[in-house]
Amino acid sequence: MMRRIGGARPRGMTLPELLIALAVAAMLVVIGWPVLRDMLAEHHAAYTADRLASSLAVARTTAANRRVEVRLGPLPGAGTLHRGWQLAPVSANPDAAPVTGPPFSVTALDAACLRVTLRGTDSTTGPPALRLTAVGYSRSERGGFYAATFQVRCRGAQRQVRLGAQGRIRICRPASDADCD
Repeated sequence: MMRRIGGARPRGMTLPELLIALAVAAMLVVIGWPVLRDMLAEHHAAYTADRLASSLAVARTTAANRRVEVRLGPLPGAGTLHRGWQLAPVSANPDAAPVTGPPFSVTALDAACLRVTLRGTDSTTGPPALRLTAVGYSRSERGGFYAATFQVRCRGAQRQVRLGAQGRIRICRPASDADCD
């Protein structure tokens, strides 16, 4: 039993109490880490899918309002959409290949686990890219109408962002939405 000095109650914790509290806290962290990691992966996948769907909507609206084609493609120097994408107008030159102007929207991603891939009705070579026409329809880099599905993955969590050839955007979860697969 602790002795009181001058009638005051002792304050704080003893060393054994502190060590027991730290051991319990460490066990809770070890037990809870997988759940927390999965929750963070779900958050990253859902957040990225929402940002991608928003970027597609901005690209479609901008294309229709400005009456120009808009290209969604990887960030400069990147060959994938894993770290982000940019939206840029495409100037149509009938004598040469289309030229992409400076971007008007850049979306950077920072989650290391993210994988964003583009599947479509037209297999193109080179980095994944999508163009939206001046009326909001999606096109491949080779010019044909394009229905595209973006796969967003972070560890076990995944979402799909689907873009119809006429510009309809939809987000679904492959594991739980029946019509998503």
